[in-house]
Amino acid sequence: MIKRVLFVILFSGLFAPTFAQNTNNQFKVGFDAVAVLNEYYKTQFPAGFGLSFKGLMAMPNEAQLTFSGNYLYFPLNSNYIIPKGENISLHQIPVFIGYRVYRQSFFFEPQIGASFLINRNKNIVGTNSSKNIQFGFSAEIGYVFNQLELSLRYQQSGAAPYQMAILGARVAYTITGANY
Repeated sequence: MIKRVLFVILFSGLFAPTFAQNTNNQFKVGFDAVAVLNEYYKTQFPAGFGLSFKGLMAMPNEAQLTFSGNYLYFPLNSNYIIPKGENISLHQIPVFIGYRVYRQSFFFEPQIGASFLINRNKNIVGTNSSKNIQFGFSAEIGYVFNQLELSLRYQQSGAAPYQMAILGARVAYTITGANY
């Protein structure tokens, strides 16, 4: 009996018509906190944080086309030993285009684009930065209520074994309007 009830709830949740999110043009500003998942970067840069900006353009059928950009800063792990006077940091700037689909107040948003990766090493001699552009993709799920949005995102850029894979949480504020 419990299996039938769960099946009916799941089935009705997936296939019932939606009455929620009125999709219109929006602009969102958010704060991101991320955890690095792959071992190559995780030993030096286990976590990061940053800001995100996202523009959403209204589409038919409770959907939106999205354009997003983030700035993520990954400080060096305090347990990682480097010579005195040196500082190493990692910066990532992903720029993605996506398609957001709503199911009531919940959404799913696959994205594709590029990530700019900057590895900065500062020491007594000077500052040295290595920069590259990598193909990237992400999948984001979230919940919208009033002007706030909470979401979780898996994001990956680059080729194995040096890919940058992260799991992120984002809190964003929505600025709504038809002219953005």
